[in-house]
Amino acid sequence: MKTLEECRQEIDEIDTKLLSLFEARMQVSKDVILYKLAHDMEIFQPEREKLVIEKSKQKIQQENLKEYGAQLIQSIMDLSKDYQAEFIPEKFEIEAHAPLSKNEMLKVGYQGVEGAFGQEALEMYFSSKVDVKHYDQFEDVFKALDHHEIQYGVVPIENSSTGAINDVYDLIRNYGFYIVGEQSISIAQHLLALPGAELSDIQEVYSHPQGLAQSIQFLDTCPNIRRFPYPNTAMAAKMVMETNDKTKAAIASKKAAELYGLHILKENIHTDKTNHTRFIVIGKQMESNEDYNRISIMCSLKHEVGALATILNIIRNHHLNMVRIESRPIHSKPWQYYFYIDFEGNIKDPNVIKALTKMQYNTELLRVLGTYQQS
Repeated sequence: MKTLEECRQEIDEIDTKLLSLFEARMQVSKDVILYKLAHDMEIFQPEREKLVIEKSKQKIQQENLKEYGAQLIQSIMDLSKDYQAEFIPEKFEIEAHAPLSKNEMLKVGYQGVEGAFGQEALEMYFSSKVDVKHYDQFEDVFKALDHHEIQYGVVPIENSSTGAINDVYDLIRNYGFYIVGEQSISIAQHLLALPGAELSDIQEVYSHPQGLAQSIQFLDTCPNIRRFPYPNTAMAAKMVMETNDKTKAAIASKKAAELYGLHILKENIHTDKTNHTRFIVIGKQMESNEDYNRISIMCSLKHEVGALATILNIIRNHHLNMVRIESRPIHSKPWQYYFYIDFEGNIKDPNVIKALTKMQYNTELLRVLGTYQQS
């Protein structure tokens, strides 16, 4: 039996040979990409990759090592493609504009009525006076921006306890607008009813689906209260006030209770006491400045093994901190998805541009959704 020291010395010798061969292989990879570029050939050829891996497996004598060998070759080819991308002329171009001045009177819209959490996020983000407009549905905000009624819209994108707001992801893609800012706010949900109403009187409760989901633990203790989704928490509070029905309640904010003359039957009924909602500010143009430190992208991938891993590896290899990933179905392609990814960085950083260029060559569709300052 070999000693541990003998094994280590032998591994060092093998690694030295491997690294020398690795350098030679990477040089040939460079020659390949230069030839393809000169002859306007397809850069990456997945079918050839599969053939190379299969041929390589057949060259391995030990049956139990064939799959390991295939993984080794795949890793080397991934490194080769990453290296080859260094020689591809940077084609990923971003046209970004300076943000509109917050010192001028801006028209900004949100979903809901006065007292909605969207209004709170809007007021926190736009510290100066703005011309505020409110709309019934999320898509109404997008339509208003599309029709030049407003210059910015404020909509929720995710909650810390209930996750993504999928409708907004779909609307961002469908309308082609950009994320130009974000604002995270603490969310406290309360059970509101008409003055004089008791908890025992309540038969129905209304709120945005997220408000209901965020209060699920409390609601489960009230099995006799039926739950009804409503477009917005503040709109639910307003409806309860207008119906003047003591059997109805809303889940909304303290501000909504004050605005619509409702009584707080139960405070802080949200399950997660660190409950936060992240709102995004949408605009018609991409905006950027040197302080922006977060980038959101959307991509669709080739329907093949390792497609998503390739994109994530590009992010990792360029030392970009990924902070979020979501998927949404592609309706025209069953079981295929759009991926929404947020990572830290500035869009003018050459390292970020290189990463996006590599992603572009490894995706069917790549779109930068926006760049902005993390709140």
